Amino acid sequence: MADVLADTSAWIAALRGADRATKETVDRLLDEDRLVFCGVVEMELLHGIRPAERRRLLPLFAALPYVEADRADWQAAGELLGDLRAKGVTIPATDALVAALCRRHGFRLLSLDRHFDAVPLLHRLPR
Repeated sequence: MADVLADTSAWIAALRGADRATKETVDRLLDEDRLVFCGVVEMELLHGIRPAERRRLLPLFAALPYVEADRADWQAAGELLGDLRAKGVTIPATDALVAALCRRHGFRLLSLDRHFDAVPLLHRLPR
């Protein structure tokens, strides 16, 4: 059962081999059919990958379970951004949406980005 959302930082580290532990974690989660994909991560990855990588990765991305963001997710992301800003913390809006998706669906998050540590009620997967 898919229960882990890997964010863009984790995918990049795994796909480029930049972080061995993250690559091994992503590979294991793929083998166990535990990874889920979302639009904002797909957008960020497609924005940054080379054409040769794109041809290789699009079939993988298409095979992953996909979660759509709905209006409640966008609202939750906006509220999260406001709550964090009131505490003096700023995170990218795209990451607030990833966090909102994880919180609503009960997904654990695999990420290298430390700013997710500031998000309450977000369950991180250790790398």
